[in-house]
Amino acid sequence: MEFKKFDQGKPKFTMIPQLALKEVAKVFTHGADKYGEFNYSGNGDVLRYIDALHRHTNQYLTGEDMDESGVHHLACVAANALMALDGILNNSINDNRNKTYLK
Repeated sequence: MEFKKFDQGKPKFTMIPQLALKEVAKVFTHGADKYGEFNYSGNGDVLRYIDALHRHTNQYLTGEDMDESGVHHLACVAANALMALDGILNNSINDNRNKTYLK
C-alpha cells in the first residue's frame, strides 16, 4: 500500500530557519517573563512595535549585536514584526499610522 499525504500547498514550517526561530522564541520567553504571557495580544498601538523594531535595527546597525536581555537585536526585530503582524491579522491592534499616507 502506497503512503499518501495530501499536504500540497500547505505551509512548510520546516522552511523557517530553526536557529533564528529559537532566538525569536527567546525574545518571546523573555517578554512573557517580564510582561506576562501573550501580553502582545492586547489592543496596543501598531507603531509601538514598529518603533521598537526600528530601535533594535538601529542598535544592530550601529554595532551592538545583543540586547540587554541577552538576545540578538535582529531576533528582537523579528519578534516585533511578528507581534505587529499578529495584531493586524487578528484585528486586535490599533492602527495608529499617519493617516496622511494611507490610501
